Order: sequence, then structure tokens, then C-alpha cells
Amino acid sequence: MYDDDSTPAMSSARLPSRRAVLAVGAAGAAGLALTAAARPGRGIPGSYHRMWDAIVIGAGASGLGAARVLADAGKRVLVLEARDRIGGRMWTDRDSMSIPVERGAELVHGTTVSTWELIDELGLSTRRQTTVFGRLRPDSPWIDAFDFEVWRFPLGAPPLPGGLPDPVGGETALAWLERIGLPPENYPISLAAIEVDSEQFDVLPAWFVVDTVAAALEMQELSGPMPPEEYGDYRVIGGYDQVLQPLAAGLALLHGARVHTVEHRPGRVDVHSALGSFKAKSLVVALPGGVLKHGDITFDPQLPADKRDGFQEIEYLPVFKGILEFAQPVLPAGHPLPRAWDIMTTFSKNPPSLWNGSVGTPGYDGEVVVAWMTGGRAQELLDLSEAERFQAALDNIRTAVGDHGLQYVNASTYDWSKDEFARGAYPGPFSRRSGLNAPIEDTIFWAGMVTSTIHSSRNSGVAAANAALTALAAR
Repeated sequence: MYDDDSTPAMSSARLPSRRAVLAVGAAGAAGLALTAAARPGRGIPGSYHRMWDAIVIGAGASGLGAARVLADAGKRVLVLEARDRIGGRMWTDRDSMSIPVERGAELVHGTTVSTWELIDELGLSTRRQTTVFGRLRPDSPWIDAFDFEVWRFPLGAPPLPGGLPDPVGGETALAWLERIGLPPENYPISLAAIEVDSEQFDVLPAWFVVDTVAAALEMQELSGPMPPEEYGDYRVIGGYDQVLQPLAAGLALLHGARVHTVEHRPGRVDVHSALGSFKAKSLVVALPGGVLKHGDITFDPQLPADKRDGFQEIEYLPVFKGILEFAQPVLPAGHPLPRAWDIMTTFSKNPPSLWNGSVGTPGYDGEVVVAWMTGGRAQELLDLSEAERFQAALDNIRTAVGDHGLQYVNASTYDWSKDEFARGAYPGPFSRRSGLNAPIEDTIFWAGMVTSTIHSSRNSGVAAANAALTALAAR
């Protein structure tokens, strides 16, 4: 992901976290129905005529994070949500399979992020992804992602008598790797993983891979397990949407309230939605950047030119996530990977990365396998029919486990770029992220937009709410 997550350092190079080495992505969940409404204000007495202290548009992690702070500060807050559920791109599907599965965001990234406050408050169980393996091709050996071997060049380190050259101009990562004599069949696992959680090397600029190659060159003589790191990725057992409950509890929230127009002036907004019009002293817009870029909301008067231009510079990354359920665990007896596996990636396949979406679920005898890819190769999958996408995912699973007769019992996938309330899964490496959150006349505040983890989304909502509280207090 490309947000505020920090990356551990080793030697002088910036190295990808083990999440990147594992080739894991993230993106979605919800499913908590609160005050659903079929007409203006239904279920919230006086909502149509009341002057709210703040209106929040969007009930994803950023919007709920903002609303929680405002409500806890004693402010009158109304949340308007276009969907019939909360969570946005955090979407726990409790109907498609035998256990809850995540159509969007699935992982808690890191051990110190704010999401743990909610997990601990609710006493939720989690599973850390620790049994992780990758290989370049089906005929390559599986390599433990927690072993120094992930930095090894399979065919030997490239000869660089003059040292590692700097990228030239707008050189792509692929062109630079070719120039230093490093073909795909000689990529270390740590390098190959970059393409699975980002764009591919024919698109990424060279600087994206220089530090990884430099680190690999430094570590060719090291072997055995790498030192343990605090950073880790965790699944919430029983559904990620559970963490939304403390944020949403007791809020005035209307579902089906798709906003189309915002009239604004200092200290006053009139928000017009599919359920009617509502007025407030301040507004928090907590929507995906793709929705704002598409112009789905009209602002009157229109926003400043730099704000409008900033929206147009938001770029979302193609993401494929296919979820297949099997009646029994997929690894046969004698397979080299542990039966309680977390991730196995074959980088030559598309989709390459598989992770176990059910390990650790009590009382469940089947197995849910998630297939993952990002960037241009993800778009190739999204351009296929759903049946073809499932077949591509199944082909990798069959190859990885060595059982070409394996059959799934349920399958699910979702193209977030076709979702009119999201217009993309999450921002890619070329998306603008700076200068987008400046408030408008201390009345309109911004959250979400270009965040790509649940904790960073919530944090952005908290920041927007605190700015709104400061502005309200000054009036």
C-alpha cells in the first residue's frame, strides 16, 4: 500500500516490509445496519429541519471515524451514506460462503495502528500471517518469506564492476533491471513481490526498485531465518466489519442518502441528497477520491481550482481479488508447505498470490483461498468474465497444491472500479496524495480520498473531525 505505513530498514536501503515480500494487498468490509431510511429523516426525528453541528458524507472507516469524534465531543452529527450498509470498501460478505469473507479490505497492517484499539475493546480474535512462502515459477522451490533466501538471486548476483548504476531520466524499472543484467528468472523473491502489490515493472519508475536490488546485493552472504520484526499483518476472525461497531454505535445515520449537491458558505452547508436536504454548520466529506474525481457531487459555489485539479490527479490502482471456497483444506498430505498455511505465491502465474482466508476460524472444516493481483496484470483479469477470472485463480491454486482435479464449491469476486460509490479499490503509486485535505473556509473538511488502509482512513477522519471542532469552537 502507499499511505502512512512505515517500512522497516536494513543496512542503508529502504526495504519492503514482509507484507510486500509476501505479495499481499488489502482493500474492504461492512454490514452493520443502523438507522435505515426510506424517506427524508425517517428514523431520526427532526432531522430534516434541524441545524446540525456537522454532517458527514460517507460511512466508511474515515466517515465513521470523523462522526465518532464529533459525537463524542457532544456535537449534533448526521451521517449520510449512499449504500444500504456501512463500511464502504470495507465489506464483510456474510452470505456468499460458509463463513464471513472480505470482498474488500481484509488485513490489519501493523501491530501499533489505531485499529487495535477497536479490536482490543471488542475482544476480537485475530490471525497473524506467518506461514508464508513464494516461488518464481511452478518448477522453482518454495522459499520461506522469513528466511534470508528471499534476497538471493537464483542464478547468482549480476556482475556490476562499476557498481549499481543510477536510473536515467524516465527509465522504467524493467528497463533499468535489463540494463544491469537482471532478467525475471533471476529476480530475488523480495524483488518479484513488488509487482504483486503495486504496478508492474514496465510501468513503475526505476527508483521504485533500486533500493531493493541494492539490499539484495548486500545480503547475498546471509542465510537462515531473518531477525523477527514487530510489523505483521492480521486477519480479524469472524469478519473485519466487527471493528466498525464502536465507531457507529448511537450515530444518527441515514442509508440510501446519496448526496448530489452541496451548497456552502462560511459556517453553513445545505446538503441535498436522495432522501432530502439537510443543513449544518460544518461538513466532513469522507468519500473515495475516485468519486470526487468523477464529479458525482456538485459544489455550489464550485470548489477552488487547485482543489478540483487535485481531485483529477488521483489515480486508482486496478485490483483483482478472487475468493474461492473449498469443501476441505486444499493442501494434500505430503505437500512441502504446512497445512495451516497463510500465503503462497507463484510469481509467474496470474493471479500470483494466494492467501488463506479461513485459517484460524473455529469449527470450520473447509478452506477459503483468496487470489490477488494489482496493476496492469490485475486489469487483464478484470477484463475477463467472472467465470474466466475464477478459472485463472483455480489454475494457480491447483498448480500450487499439485491437485489438478481440485474444485471449489463457492466463488466470489468484485470489481471496485465498477462500483459507483467507490470507483476504484485504492490509490496506486502515481496518485496525488498531498495538498488534498485543505478545508474550505473552515466549513468543509476532507477525509479518506487517498487512504488505502482501514487505520489510515479512520485516522484521516479523526483529523478532519478535530479540525472541524476547532472551527466550530472559534465561531
